[in-house]
Amino acid sequence: MTEPEAVQTALDHALRISLANPEGTVATYIPELGSVDPDRTSAAVVLNSGQVITAGEVAEHRFTLQSAAKLIVLCGALEELGADCVFSAVGSEPSGESFSSIARLDSRGPQAANPMVNSGAITLCGLIEGQAEERIAWIERWASKLCGVNVGVNARVQASERRTGDRNRSIAYLLRSNGSLSGSVDDVLDAYFALCSLEVSVIEAAYLGSVLANGGVAPSGERVVSIDNARRVVSLMASCGVYDESGTYMMKTGLPAKSGVSGVIVASAVAAGGIAVCSPRLNKRGGSVRGHVILEHLSDALGWHFATQTPS
Repeated sequence: MTEPEAVQTALDHALRISLANPEGTVATYIPELGSVDPDRTSAAVVLNSGQVITAGEVAEHRFTLQSAAKLIVLCGALEELGADCVFSAVGSEPSGESFSSIARLDSRGPQAANPMVNSGAITLCGLIEGQAEERIAWIERWASKLCGVNVGVNARVQASERRTGDRNRSIAYLLRSNGSLSGSVDDVLDAYFALCSLEVSVIEAAYLGSVLANGGVAPSGERVVSIDNARRVVSLMASCGVYDESGTYMMKTGLPAKSGVSGVIVASAVAAGGIAVCSPRLNKRGGSVRGHVILEHLSDALGWHFATQTPS
C-alpha cells in the first residue's frame, strides 16, 4: 500500500505513538550532539514516484547524518571503484560488535567486518584519491547526488568530531598497522569526520533511502547507482546497518536501514520508497528509540515488512 493518503495517516499515527516514549539519552560523547533538543522528532517518506510525506518538526529539524552517511561513501566507492575493489578492502559480514569496536578489528583483522562500521567507512575514505579537501569535495558531491540537493558539512559538528575522535584515530592507526590503510591518517580522518558531519533534513535523508529502494533510480528519474550496487548496499543495510541490533530490528520492521548517533535512521521499503526518521534519544546500542518505534509501526500499518509483501 503506497497511496500517499494512507502513508500520511500511518506516519502521523506512528509519530504520535513515538512521542509518548521518553526513553533514551542523547550522544554526549560528541559535544555538539549532546547539546541538541532531546525531544525534537521528525519523519519523512519519499515514495519512488517522488511524492513527499512528512510528520513532526521537519522544517526546524536539521541534523548530521553521522553513521548513516556510510551509505554515501559506500555507494560512491562502488560506483567509481567497483565492487571487487571495495570488497577486497572491507568485508561484508555482520560484526556482532558495536559500531566503534577496536577489539574485533584487532582479533579478527586485518579487514573491517563491513562498510557499515567505523573501521569499514574509514577504510573506504582511504580509497578516495587526493588530499583531505579533495576527499571531502568527493564526499559532498556524492551526498548531493544521493540526497537530491546540495549537501554540506556542519563545521561545528566536524570540529567536535575531530576534537573527541581519539577512538577513531585508534581504529585508523590499527588499520594502517594491519596494512588496510595507506597514506596520511590525518587526511583520511578529516574526510571521515566530514562524512559524519554532513547536514540534512529528514526529507533529504529519505530521498537517499528512496534511491536505494528504487534500484538506484532517484525520484527525479535519474539513475544514480547501478541496480547491482543498489542491491549490494540494501543487502548490507539489512544485515549490518543497525549494528549489533540489526537482527532484532530487521525482524520487527523488515526495512533495510542505516542508523546514526544523531538519532537518524535511513530506511528503504523496497519498490515503495525511502523513509527517514530522526529523534536524538538513543538506546544503549546507539539507535534512535523513537525512530525504531516509528519504523515498526509504519511497517506494520503499510505492509512494508519484506517478508509480508505481495505482488501488486
